[in-house]
Amino acid sequence: MTYLKVNVDAPIQLISAGEFVSEVPWKHMSRSIENFELILGVQETVYIREEEEDFEVGEGDILLLYPGCTHRGYRESLPGVKFYWFHFDVPATPNVLSSEEMKQETSAMDGLVQRHGVIRDIYLPQSVQADNGDRIHIIVNQILHVANSHYLTYHSANYLFTSLLIEISELALSRLISNPVHSQGNVSMNKIIEWTRIHAGEPLTVTDLAQKFNYNKDYISRLFMQNTGMRPLEFIHSIRINKAKELISRTDMSIKQVAEEAGYTDEKYFMRLFKKRVHMTPSQYRNAYHKTFMNNV
Repeated sequence: MTYLKVNVDAPIQLISAGEFVSEVPWKHMSRSIENFELILGVQETVYIREEEEDFEVGEGDILLLYPGCTHRGYRESLPGVKFYWFHFDVPATPNVLSSEEMKQETSAMDGLVQRHGVIRDIYLPQSVQADNGDRIHIIVNQILHVANSHYLTYHSANYLFTSLLIEISELALSRLISNPVHSQGNVSMNKIIEWTRIHAGEPLTVTDLAQKFNYNKDYISRLFMQNTGMRPLEFIHSIRINKAKELISRTDMSIKQVAEEAGYTDEKYFMRLFKKRVHMTPSQYRNAYHKTFMNNV
């Protein structure tokens, strides 16, 4: 595994971006490019070889391809394969770290975990699975809309794209840095938060959470406030609304279908809650970021 280390005091330059989809069996062409390419899998699997190393990019997988290398498909993807792609340049000579060098970097970061915002670089792994896919998909759709809307502001898409790279870097770093200040209680709370996130689309109450983890309701409410800044139901709604935003921007589902998929049986209640939290209706949100460049070759 390699990691691309990039300073982000200035935004990263996005060259082009789009959405690839093929309704027939497809295999990536053989080519070599002069810039970096980031690929985010959406449906089915893309099979890409960089030089002599093979990668499979499925739903939620993120792959970074390096410039000057030969890239080619080594196996056909099934019909319906879909992924997002981004070509970008970095402002200086690429600094590529090996896994061992990355361990040394993260070891130095361990003492900084309580000081937010002190790291000025991002670290992009060559491949990673996104467990915060909803948030990443929302950023991706904003990038694609802005990149293909001919904004007058020069860095409009670059800033959004840099925020996507920061999101990926934070994801990778969170898996590499061992936070020494985590108590056993915090580890347990992380488990509660993750369980809540996974089950947020189901009928879920504070009583359900308390019974699941053998806490009383007041105590589990305090835990959520201390660790998320939100009470349990607020946290559940935030997960559901983020899921709804991702579905609205990525699919053609009706608003009723989106509401049900996000965990709301009452469409009108969902629409009121969405507008309260997002400050626009679901339809307005869909129309706000609808432009994208699509290709199938």
